Amino acid sequence: MSVPTSILTLSNPAAKVLLPLAAIAVTLVLSRVRGLSPTQDLALVRPPLRPLLLWLILALSWMLLTDFLLPWRGPFNFIPWQAQPLWVSLARVLGVAVLGPIAEELVVRGAIFSRLRAAGLPVGVVVAATAAGWSLLHIDYTSIVIAIIFGFGLLLGLARHYTRSLWVPILMHISWNLYAVW
Repeated sequence: MSVPTSILTLSNPAAKVLLPLAAIAVTLVLSRVRGLSPTQDLALVRPPLRPLLLWLILALSWMLLTDFLLPWRGPFNFIPWQAQPLWVSLARVLGVAVLGPIAEELVVRGAIFSRLRAAGLPVGVVVAATAAGWSLLHIDYTSIVIAIIFGFGLLLGLARHYTRSLWVPILMHISWNLYAVW
């Protein structure tokens, strides 16, 4: 049985949900197979509330400041959202603003971050390397936006390091994408 090519295109709303779900599943399975601990290696532990809120405020400040100085987001335009079926909008928000950040953070600041730290690399190098690699995943954006994403990646890595919880960068990333997706 072959999969219709229209399902595989990234503009397809189903793909926006299925691809990050697959990435989450593959990352969790591979982590388990390689003996990584969800709490120790992937840092899937509950963060303290106060640091979580402080990092969220810092992330939102970076987002709003960079958008004010270099309007990377563009104007709010709800016309395309109104022109499509509700399920398409919901799939887009779920895939891009929730599942995508979870998948990216599991891979970059979960598995890769912990492997680089276990290899003995200094925290600063790991934070910068994961930020650089993650920002290059967004290569289809302008160089200014990639630089902003790199700066945000540094914040995500620092939040992961200082809170010792992957949930903090996940929630920071979700809040960023919720703002950007509209």
